[in-house]
Amino acid sequence: MKKLLLISNYVFHYRLNNYNYFYKRFKETGIEFSVLANSAQQVDFTVEVPITVIKFRLFKYIQYIREKKPDCIILFLHLKDLIIIPLIYYCRFKNIPVVYWNFGIDLGDPDNRFKNFLYRHIHKMVHAILLYSPNEYKYIKLKYHGKTFVANNTINMIDHEDLNIQGNVLRDVYNVKEKHIVLFVGRIIASKRVDVLLRCFRNSPDIAVVIAGKGITPEMLEIINEQPNYYYLGEIKYDKVEISKIYHGADIVCIPGNVGLAIIEAFFWGKPLVTLKSIKGLNSPEIFYLKDGENGYIANDEKEMEEKIIHLLDNPELYQQFSKKARDIVMTEGHISKMFSGFNEVFNYAITST
Repeated sequence: MKKLLLISNYVFHYRLNNYNYFYKRFKETGIEFSVLANSAQQVDFTVEVPITVIKFRLFKYIQYIREKKPDCIILFLHLKDLIIIPLIYYCRFKNIPVVYWNFGIDLGDPDNRFKNFLYRHIHKMVHAILLYSPNEYKYIKLKYHGKTFVANNTINMIDHEDLNIQGNVLRDVYNVKEKHIVLFVGRIIASKRVDVLLRCFRNSPDIAVVIAGKGITPEMLEIINEQPNYYYLGEIKYDKVEISKIYHGADIVCIPGNVGLAIIEAFFWGKPLVTLKSIKGLNSPEIFYLKDGENGYIANDEKEMEEKIIHLLDNPELYQQFSKKARDIVMTEGHISKMFSGFNEVFNYAITST
């Protein structure tokens, strides 16, 4: 049986759910998939994928690789994870196929010449590259495109398909009264630009702005408390049923900044997503799923963002078209099986490349 080892930094709960799926699918093809990580989030579901947690120490990771003898290694690491380049060199020395899985560059610091030099060196040294979406090909030199693959970054939503949500939790539990609901869910950090959303719909008494997530500032709370059509639900602990109920209760999801994986949950429940064009021209890779004017909008400024949301809410037929296309893309391009296909392809390529 071939062995595929994923070496990762902190493993979030949604990744563990993804890796459970990968573990089962790889097992069906005679491949043993396992994870070695610096740390991992505690979860309330069964972790079926074999995962070993060892704090980053180069000699310990080399020792682990020697003992397990993987046929291929995928590195999900950043430059700040200092073991990344030494591990690549070790794999090259031991003739172990090694894959770099990430964005291709640091999307938060895209013009850093030193970082980009190191990324180009990584692209050169690894046997294969695995990207989050086709949008990142532009960060990879053309001569490396032949060894570059894509695993559309997503969330394993298969277990959500059996949820039968009744009623509207935003109205029934959180007492949202307005006709329409515009929702933001996620960590409230600068890159999400929640402050922009809080400047919208102040003169739209029939539209509720609902914010849920960790990181609210006192200034934001003051604005919310002053507006009768603004609501803050607090920090929502991730629970698939509760989060799903919140998405299900909204009409539109609005994330003015980096959309992240929230787009998957929004589209799964058929909720169009509206965002702003990035100031630097960069957004999270998941923006790939948003087709402007088909399942959501990418507005040029906050005025246009507000206008497009109102237009969509005021046109039920158009809204239904957007809703259907949102659901369709997440069940095809955003399905976990599509992400797995990228992993399977890069593995099969890498083990024949040495």
